Amino acid sequence: MAYLIDEQKLEKVYLKSYHTVGRQKLSVDTIIDKPTISRHHAIIELADGKWQIRDVSTNGVWLNDKKLDKNLSYTLAVNDKIDFAVAGENSYVVGDLDTNCRYLISQSIPRQVIEVTDQHVIPNDDEPSFIIYHDKIINYWFIEDLNTNDRQALFDGGIVKALGTQWQYICATEHQSTEIMNNEHNIAPCSLMFNVSQDEENTQLSINVDNKEYDLGTRSHHYLLLLLARHRIEDKENGVELSHQGWQYREHMAKDLGIQMNHMNIMLHRARKQLSDLAEQGAPDLSFLLETYFGKIRLNCQDLSIIKGAHLETRVTF
Repeated sequence: MAYLIDEQKLEKVYLKSYHTVGRQKLSVDTIIDKPTISRHHAIIELADGKWQIRDVSTNGVWLNDKKLDKNLSYTLAVNDKIDFAVAGENSYVVGDLDTNCRYLISQSIPRQVIEVTDQHVIPNDDEPSFIIYHDKIINYWFIEDLNTNDRQALFDGGIVKALGTQWQYICATEHQSTEIMNNEHNIAPCSLMFNVSQDEENTQLSINVDNKEYDLGTRSHHYLLLLLARHRIEDKENGVELSHQGWQYREHMAKDLGIQMNHMNIMLHRARKQLSDLAEQGAPDLSFLLETYFGKIRLNCQDLSIIKGAHLETRVTF
């Protein structure tokens, strides 16, 4: 597992592949509620097989009592000491830096941690209630209720329900992300049609899968999906390689939308939930249409159409 140890609370802080630290609730992974801490203070990420830290704050980050240069990445090692904002305060020690691990962390107290492996049953082999497995066809991990056969897709940092409580899925591995970036056939077999008003105040979305159309109505989070669709279309038109098309940093998307990061994350959650809920209407779970990769997101679909006002803006197939 990859984690830091909070020296004050003596608690483990499990690291996502792209992990943010700061003061702003709902928009960072680890909250340090101190006035000296910036809303977004630091980024810890797994890149090129190494865990790295980057200072993006006002008051700085110290690594082993040495202040880091802002916006430069520094490689972490086990037992490194990290101080946020003030040297000797808000201190964390690097406990482990595994570069290939997946786990579920219960959101109830006391915390429980389950290491995720393929064909893993919980709570145990004698009384299996859920199974965790890797769907190689679409290259996603799922947790499935063995009693109802309902399944939930696992996304880095996402929340799933099992065994009467909520669990956060943490993916600290480059392997899965590299597969997603390099698999040019990993495109969801469905089509999305956006119908956006001329002033772009209202966005309606419909999805066609297996020759059946689903009307998702007009929702504010559909505009987020529309922007992601436009970015992917633009990349295709500019000749960007298929596996690299459409990826956008969450921070950039929040800026494009003119909203705070926590609001953008809520929109992203609502979009995923609506896509997942389509399973109740007989469609497959389409929550994996929204992919994540080291703090980036993209819309993954093989057929995108955009109608603005009464005119076709574009239609692209991948």
